[in-house]
Amino acid sequence: MTENRSDAPLREDIRQLGGLLGSTIHDQSGERIYATVEEVRGLAKEARAGDPEAAKALERRLGELPDELIVPVVRAFSQFLNLANIAEQHHRVRRSRAWIRDQETGPLRGSLEEFFKRMLPDTDPADLHASVANLDIELVLTAHPTEVMRRSLLQKYNRIAELLGQGDRLDPTPEEIEEVHQALKREITAAWETDEIRRRRPAPQDEARWGLAVIEQTLWDVVPHYLRRLDRILLRQTEKGLALDAAPIHFGSWMGGDRDGNPRVTANVTREVCLLNRWKAVELYEAEIKTLIETLSMRCANQPLRDWVGEAWEPYRTALKAVRDRLLATRYWLEARLAGRRPAEGLIYWRAEELREPLFLCYQSLHQTGAGVVAEGQLKDLLRRLSVFGLTLMRVDIRQESGRHTEALNAITEAVGLGQYAD
Repeated sequence: MTENRSDAPLREDIRQLGGLLGSTIHDQSGERIYATVEEVRGLAKEARAGDPEAAKALERRLGELPDELIVPVVRAFSQFLNLANIAEQHHRVRRSRAWIRDQETGPLRGSLEEFFKRMLPDTDPADLHASVANLDIELVLTAHPTEVMRRSLLQKYNRIAELLGQGDRLDPTPEEIEEVHQALKREITAAWETDEIRRRRPAPQDEARWGLAVIEQTLWDVVPHYLRRLDRILLRQTEKGLALDAAPIHFGSWMGGDRDGNPRVTANVTREVCLLNRWKAVELYEAEIKTLIETLSMRCANQPLRDWVGEAWEPYRTALKAVRDRLLATRYWLEARLAGRRPAEGLIYWRAEELREPLFLCYQSLHQTGAGVVAEGQLKDLLRRLSVFGLTLMRVDIRQESGRHTEALNAITEAVGLGQYAD
């Protein structure tokens, strides 16, 4: 496959997205703005191809833009670059999938398969398994001060990427192609009509909500998928899979805890962010439990599960409904705390182990009653999420300027008779 042919789908995606953006600008903002954008685009294309006269004309045209056209023109090219980036990222996924499907190319560089192939000739499989199983990698999320893209736009761009994936189906009907095209048109129109710039400086709580959106929209689904792959490869290469409670990766956050140079991050802010993290975790687990209640309708159960639920007709649903009710109680308690009230604690979840117990009982029972294949699906994914995310989704790191840190420790060492920490 030549370079040009392999990149042809990328060029087609960019052409389609650019065309849809152009028609959106024309329909939503009028002929004058559309014509100006097209004129600038044409001059820029000629200048990039090496035409010095076009470069001069482009510079002159941009310098002459009236004030009312500057922002729309800048927005148009900003939106196009964002769409082109989406297309390029999608194309990397497309090419990676094509590489994996080709049995003669070998494992994709940087993939799990390539890592194990590179390590195993010189490493004992048992040692390699132990090293991988004991990994403890923390990925820390932070809100960079130059990050200006709003969550609203991120969600729309994620949807556009999903639609490009739908367009790659091998056997789409003309109606399906048109549906994807129209859905792309809607998302691009909605993005064009969305203000990219925040009208107020985001509070630490807003930054924390951005981090929660990253988990909900991406990591919540990606993590169990990745761990399934790691489990399969470990089993194939070392004859031993990944433990059910293994968490080789987990997540931290500076959002809501980074006091270094930010006087707006107070103890109350950190407390609120921690409550927000717990609230989102409970909401996500609650949605998973509702799905499992619909799925686990089996009647056969082992004795430990029977001891836990009694003689219920549908023991798994009975166990999971109790979990759902306790998650609901936990969510209501958290909502009250976020609203500034101090509700009665009741039967709420404090520790991940409390939630794990009934889920693991269901998992064991399914395996012991001949329905292990069911246990290895959504239920196993949920148990692995619980190992990685816990009941807080991510640990909030408290960061402080070193002088304040020294003052605090100095007060402690003086109080306990250890002298001056500052010395």
